[in-house]
Amino acid sequence: PSALFNSVSPGYFQAMGMPLLRGGDFTARDGPGQAMSVVIDDSFARRYFAGQDPLGQHLDKDMGGGDNLVLTIVGVVPHVRTTAPGERSEIDHMVQMYFCAAQVPQLEMTLLARAASGDPARLVGPVRQVLASLDPELPLSQVRTMDEGVAADFVSQRSTATLLGGFAGVALLLASIGLYGVMALNVTQRTRELGIRMALGASRSRVLRLVMRQGAILAGVGAGGGLVAALASGRWLASALYGVTATDPLTLAVVPCVLGLAALLACWLPAHRATKVDPMIALRDE
Repeated sequence: PSALFNSVSPGYFQAMGMPLLRGGDFTARDGPGQAMSVVIDDSFARRYFAGQDPLGQHLDKDMGGGDNLVLTIVGVVPHVRTTAPGERSEIDHMVQMYFCAAQVPQLEMTLLARAASGDPARLVGPVRQVLASLDPELPLSQVRTMDEGVAADFVSQRSTATLLGGFAGVALLLASIGLYGVMALNVTQRTRELGIRMALGASRSRVLRLVMRQGAILAGVGAGGGLVAALASGRWLASALYGVTATDPLTLAVVPCVLGLAALLACWLPAHRATKVDPMIALRDE
């Protein structure tokens, strides 16, 4: 099995607002030459330690060349999204694990500083001073806020979502126009029938309710079928979504309502005009 991994230092989870669900954070004891520790996410625990306590369990990390490292699980944290929607790790629902940076160092590291309040950009100067006091040759580049970093990672996805959203809006408009045309034609073709009903004593309001009820039934059947299809196909889109679920209630409510209103309007206007016509004229329509 494979997993996404990060090398982090003690305090990382607190800075990121990730509560420890079980166990504890890395400590100063997790240093070079010490027993290797690892923190896993809750999806890792559910997948590989279902019904068991993962704390204290051991993992073998393949280092290549036949060498393995034995890791001891010391904590469990929530699963977080570390890549943009639609990327392979999201599609495959890869689990996550965290190593202690002192034990598994990386060539490049990211320094995270959390502002208690106010503009986080005000921390840049003090952070540069602290780093310069530690090592004047240590470079600090690509300074940005978390919001800026997330926005930069989502540029292509946002462009794609905007384009697809535009196409979806056009598709909804065309569907509404087509639905209106079909329903209006259906009611218009019943002008003679409506005239006969009124000639036989049916009131205008009763004829109008009849047409509206029949139109609502047709629209309801179509909306129900569309909702079932949307729910069935939504799981294929789940990995490409961010900030919204594949079963978003607002989306699943607005689209049927728009199409339903178009259908009812298409029934009401022709029926209203037909009920205003003298029954004898309606009978001579054909």
